Amino acid sequence: MLHLIYQSPLESATLQRIATDDSILFMENALFRLLKTNSKTVELKVMTQLYSLFVLDNELEIRGICPHEIITGIEVINYQDFVNLTLKHSLIQTWN
Repeated sequence: MLHLIYQSPLESATLQRIATDDSILFMENALFRLLKTNSKTVELKVMTQLYSLFVLDNELEIRGICPHEIITGIEVINYQDFVNLTLKHSLIQTWN
């Protein structure tokens, strides 16, 4: 399953619904949770060990966030990569 995370803060109930073979794409203001300076950095670093985490390059650019400012282990992708994720995962869940 592909999880599109729009919410900030990230709810623990959301995390409980994610399986290890799922992919997670952070969108819109949820990107601010990915900053190295965030209070949930440790929790997100653990997530990078368990899940495939992604963020769109243009979403970072729109918010003035440089890729080096986000937690290591989160892959910055482009729109074509996003399309490929939707093709890979037949189910998509949006979390607002």
